[in-house]
Amino acid sequence: MSSKDKHDAKDSDGNGKQDSSKTKARAEDRGHDTGKKAQKGSGKHHKRRWAVVMAVVAVVWGLYHKRQQVRVAVEPMLDPLISTMPEFNLTEFAARHGISMPDVFQSEEAPRPGRELAEKGWKPKHPIIIVPGFVTSGLELWAGKPCAARYFRQRIWGSLSMTQSFMGDKACWLEHMALDNSTGLDPEGVRLRASEGLMGVDYFFPGYAVWAKLIEAAADMGYDTNNLYGETYDWRLSVPNMETRDHYFTRLKWRIELSVKTEGEKVVVASHSWGDNVFRNFLVWIGEDDEDWVEKHVAAYVNIAGPVLGVAKSMTSLLSGETRDTAELGLIGAFLSDNLVPRNERVKLFRTWGSAMGMLPIGGPDIWGNTTWAPDDTPEMAEENISYGPLITETLIPEQADEEEIKDDEHKSFTDVVGGWVSKIFDRGNKTEIEKVVKKHDVDSAVKVLFKNAGSKFQEHVVKWGAVHADDRSCKAAKGSPEEYYYNPLKCPLPKAPSMQFFCLYGIGLPTERSYYYLNLESDRAMEKSEQESETHKQYEVRWKMDKDASGARHGGEINYGVRTSDGDGTVPLISTGVMCQKHWRERQLNPHGIRVVSREYPHEPVAPYRDLRGGPRSADHVDILGHMDVLKDVLTIASGHGDELQDKILSDVKRIADNIKLDVGCD
Repeated sequence: MSSKDKHDAKDSDGNGKQDSSKTKARAEDRGHDTGKKAQKGSGKHHKRRWAVVMAVVAVVWGLYHKRQQVRVAVEPMLDPLISTMPEFNLTEFAARHGISMPDVFQSEEAPRPGRELAEKGWKPKHPIIIVPGFVTSGLELWAGKPCAARYFRQRIWGSLSMTQSFMGDKACWLEHMALDNSTGLDPEGVRLRASEGLMGVDYFFPGYAVWAKLIEAAADMGYDTNNLYGETYDWRLSVPNMETRDHYFTRLKWRIELSVKTEGEKVVVASHSWGDNVFRNFLVWIGEDDEDWVEKHVAAYVNIAGPVLGVAKSMTSLLSGETRDTAELGLIGAFLSDNLVPRNERVKLFRTWGSAMGMLPIGGPDIWGNTTWAPDDTPEMAEENISYGPLITETLIPEQADEEEIKDDEHKSFTDVVGGWVSKIFDRGNKTEIEKVVKKHDVDSAVKVLFKNAGSKFQEHVVKWGAVHADDRSCKAAKGSPEEYYYNPLKCPLPKAPSMQFFCLYGIGLPTERSYYYLNLESDRAMEKSEQESETHKQYEVRWKMDKDASGARHGGEINYGVRTSDGDGTVPLISTGVMCQKHWRERQLNPHGIRVVSREYPHEPVAPYRDLRGGPRSADHVDILGHMDVLKDVLTIASGHGDELQDKILSDVKRIADNIKLDVGCD
């Protein structure tokens, strides 16, 4: 049975009734394809390499000479070549091998929105404070083990030297990147600290811009280091530990107060991704001491691509150590690939990062759906009884799978074992038997699975540092000492700042991870074979593995390599970036002081890869959106004091999704 048909059965209404002959034929097809995989794989790999080489040669030649006739000749050749290699990611390739991307690989289109606005006579008004996101700012080594002594004050995250240190001694590198498993703070003898200022946020590594284009655009309009600041932090830490260890909130408060005093204007704060969760926590934190502070100091808050209600992919990284090749967590995956770092080591690393816990989906089934329904399901999905609601669809591979499938042929691949055994289950058509093998988990059930696998200490940390299971009547996820808080966006109202404006800017139009298909490897034999096929020979402790054979086109999204996708920015689904901005933050319960909230969506409109590897000036990808020309213009419009001119720009289905959510928000 093919993986596509296997999951057609999983998504059915549960009756388990399928045509036996068709199922057997499809199972044979799957086995036939698997048998040919090794033979075809090498040829495809070489073809892809040739395509890349030819593309690079043509690009360098065409862009170096900058002749239109060269482009006209080259483009028809490159289009079919690039279309044959959709799995090759040049950004990941550059990151993994420590290759910087020179300017010749950037788009010829060089819009300068800062200059355009300056020519209109607009000037800097409000100081700009940048709050970066997860993994995209540098971490420097200030104290470490003897194996890392030569890297003192060098970046071991966010530079090419990171790659060198990783390749040279990955055990040493992983030891320094991890936090203490009990405290979530520095391990004994190790201190990593955030690279400071604009240098800490402009580039992830040479050629990979993060905030660099916004900094350039702001400079074009007249900004400099007197009124443009990067307030970096250690993105591994939980929100409470940011203040406990580094006094980040206190330092951010002082930075804003100093800016207001020296420039005579309130600030505009621009955050990206996880930085949104950080800054909104700061707003609540500062309001507990002085509820008028925000009104006195913040003119506008700009939330760019914030995972307000969490991201599904945080579940996969914490459950099985697996990350898909998308934006932020994809950058981690570029270094922590299966062939270099076993999954159990990745899991141990990720589970020390409090920020990863803070990005677990928030709001439960009311937001993320149950096993049969989700608010972002499309009408076509509803007609076919397909839903985003099951965050995890589990296929249990128990001991009897070995007994039935492996005993006759010890050389069978893991794919054959799983496919053959599951095919037999569905062939028999016994509903009870099927239900024992396939189980759907909504978000609450998936969190319980994670807790069971991660242990009591991890669960304790999530309660302290996340809002997953927050008290329904509490703004905070936990009460008690100051170190045990994470402010719940579904319960904490926006600050008492009626003149402050709140802008939500985010991308749409990219397939974005929404739910997953997993194998639960109860069988030791199946687990061992699974890991051998990934070319890693260590016996893993992690028994959950993404079912990467699950694939197929479906209404409302596709299933690729075990991931069902929805609309979003490639990392954060629309239900997380857009719903709060569209609905709940506009209602009195969470906006009692009437702050003006504006949502602006940017469709993903990339140029061809041979013109710009990052997608060009209209890429709405989760990280690349920081270079989107319209985003740059909108941020500078706000900073120059013209934010009133910006209105809602809604192009997606977010209004319908928001209306489908019936949730009791706010504190009672």
